[in-house]
Amino acid sequence: MKYKFQKGTLLDIINFEKYWITKMKKIAHQILRKPFFGRFEVPWIWPQAISKEDWEAVTIPLTDQQTLAGYWKSAPAAKATLVLAHPMGKAAKAFWLRYGHADLFLKNGYNVLIYDANGFGESEGFSFDYPNDVYHAGIYAQKRTPELNVGLIGASFGAAWGLCSLAKDGHPYKIAVFEGAFPTLPEFWKHYPVAHAMLKVSNTVLPKLNQELNPLAKSTQVKYQPPILLMYGEKDIYTPPEFGHRLKVGLDHVTKVEIKIFADAEHTYIYRDFPEQYSECVIPFLKQHFA
Repeated sequence: MKYKFQKGTLLDIINFEKYWITKMKKIAHQILRKPFFGRFEVPWIWPQAISKEDWEAVTIPLTDQQTLAGYWKSAPAAKATLVLAHPMGKAAKAFWLRYGHADLFLKNGYNVLIYDANGFGESEGFSFDYPNDVYHAGIYAQKRTPELNVGLIGASFGAAWGLCSLAKDGHPYKIAVFEGAFPTLPEFWKHYPVAHAMLKVSNTVLPKLNQELNPLAKSTQVKYQPPILLMYGEKDIYTPPEFGHRLKVGLDHVTKVEIKIFADAEHTYIYRDFPEQYSECVIPFLKQHFA
């Protein structure tokens, strides 16, 4: 949006300065995120062969006029609502559609909200505060179905920031299922040399941000005791089961936590490759703790 500058008033000058400061911050953010997420920032399309029937496009409000793009689908006689936080990748929220998670939860009586984290899919990039995205997606879901409990399902990137969101005051989540959550940023980004090098720089330039984006530290700060299920695959080279055991140590101090290891599963593909085992683990967990 272009700012129309009108001469003659102090207010015009102030607004003009605010406009350019905001614009320069946006450009700086886009430059900083490129080494980390540039390869994933592609136009988003609804996945082929997946029906759009009854899916409603929604806009999730954040602060400062910022929003996230998402889709909502209601289950008949819904028992609860689930927010699905996607892993890092070009698919963004389509991950849950493509591999069938959304259908699984809908068929078992849960409303589903899928959304794009800022900078992914159809959501504009404006912040590295991804836990804030998860938090506000949950607030939207709670306001939409105030009579129902809200749960959180996260995978990898979405799982890590989902865990961090549980440390925020006022979060709405009554239960969480996290697949492939990592404990710290360096341990995840070590597989990406350029991004890992940039991360070291950011630790010096933006130390506070990196303190906030630390699932291991936040694991001891989770609020309101939501039961948590951690899931890992033994063939996961990005987030091995050892990560889960370390997170569990912190979580054990503040809530009930279970951990499930799938022998032959790779990163974020437990349901894709082992749908029955995934369902037999996750659905009973949801039923038990939502009840």
